[in-house]
Amino acid sequence: MHRVETIQVADTLTPELRSYAAAMRDGFFEPPMTEEGLQTWHSHLLADRTRLRVVRDTERPFGMSHEPVATFASWDGTINAGNAMAATNFITDVTVQVSHRRRGLMNALMTTDLTEARERSDVLAVLTATDARLYGRFGFGVTASARRLEIESGAKFQLRTEPVGHSVFADPANIAALRRQLFEKFHARQYWSVGRANHYWTSGFDWHTQRPIPQRGVVHFDEHGEPDATLVFTVEEDSLRIVDLLGISTGAEIELLRLLAHGEAHERIIWPRCHDPRHPLPWALEDSRVVRTTKEFDTVWVRVLNVERALEMRRFDSDGAVTLQILDNQDFCNGTYRVTVEDGRAAVEKTTRTADVSIQVAAFATLLSGLQGAVELGVAGVATGSRESLERTSRLFAKDNPPVAASIF
Repeated sequence: MHRVETIQVADTLTPELRSYAAAMRDGFFEPPMTEEGLQTWHSHLLADRTRLRVVRDTERPFGMSHEPVATFASWDGTINAGNAMAATNFITDVTVQVSHRRRGLMNALMTTDLTEARERSDVLAVLTATDARLYGRFGFGVTASARRLEIESGAKFQLRTEPVGHSVFADPANIAALRRQLFEKFHARQYWSVGRANHYWTSGFDWHTQRPIPQRGVVHFDEHGEPDATLVFTVEEDSLRIVDLLGISTGAEIELLRLLAHGEAHERIIWPRCHDPRHPLPWALEDSRVVRTTKEFDTVWVRVLNVERALEMRRFDSDGAVTLQILDNQDFCNGTYRVTVEDGRAAVEKTTRTADVSIQVAAFATLLSGLQGAVELGVAGVATGSRESLERTSRLFAKDNPPVAASIF
């Protein structure tokens, strides 16, 4: 027998929390957490006010009926929809042990969590997907992307511009509060920015090896002496690896890259997750080939829970009107909606009129973010309508700048 249970996150690391951690690591085929890892993980749970859910198998043999066979975690955050911050249910640690797959356990966990999120009046749910095949069926669609960059350092790294402001090295622990303040500024002004979990503000810990990672920090100050970008990085044998680089402007980020690239002891800088698809770094260099994209990948998957509120909170770059039919097999968003945009704000009402465009709820999230247009989604087979209707919908939802999500979890 299987049932979904919610675990209380106590102030102390209880046996129940330890069993959750063990099951979660087993689900990802990762080694058990060390005691230091458990204490670090527990501190994040408390800081984020995380909800933990499990499924147990009461018929599991060898005295293991109390051990979870599936795990699920979520907490409250926000996504910047342009006109307002959308209350968002953040989801992570979704695992089902191989021995218990294809029994509906993930469906039970996801349905329970999304239903409660909708009842709390959350507008969106968000996750990052380790397996891209799983989450479309729950209504999640890709809404942001990133690139892995490798940057040659040394003499080849020549920027077209003269340095602006100055940078100083700092212990990452000493600039945690500043990093958080700068992120809040970024989050408040950047369309589709996704809130951050507590692990961003603590010193480095490698969850795979369960060991602390020595990190260095740098702060950039603008020409007026105000901090406008921070960088956390690690030193490897022949390279510097960026852990987190975030500025309230891309120009400030480039200034920190200037500092790293002028070091003489390393051949390259690895930026595993450049969050801005249009980052101007290659164009700022005399030789753009100094920057090489080695991988492009999706980062943020969003599930719309409330169509009216999601549209009303979104900032539109152009005005117009369209009638959308949302197809949702989980029935959170099923219906036809008339969307009328004036001065960048949408008025939304449910209607019985014939839809201009019908779209799957996962694809609607992609359209909502501005990552892809209705015409392309129609070609992909997840939206239908006349060519004119699809083109009009694409124009209405188009963004001058792509969605940028600088957080991952």
